[in-house]
Amino acid sequence: MTAETLALIAAYFLCSEAAEVRVLPPAEAAACVDIYTDVKLSFVDGVDRDDYDALSTSERAEVNRRGYAGYIAWRDENSTLVVQLERDAQDQIATEGS
Repeated sequence: MTAETLALIAAYFLCSEAAEVRVLPPAEAAACVDIYTDVKLSFVDGVDRDDYDALSTSERAEVNRRGYAGYIAWRDENSTLVVQLERDAQDQIATEGS
């Protein structure tokens, strides 16, 4: 796992936590969708964002399924880290709301 991928996952958790406590404005929601897509792509070898954007709808769906499966496997294998990243995101959102 690269530091970049870990940062993407942390950003995704931040998006997820923000969406739990408030309605995200359209631009922020779109940015979060992009982050989540990049997280999934990080678990698919040989497909970067440019490749993904050039795929057909059905091909994107397959890449999304593979990426999601890889992400879920990573979560299962790293449950302690996942809990910490989620807690960090919760703390950051709580601090922003203060």
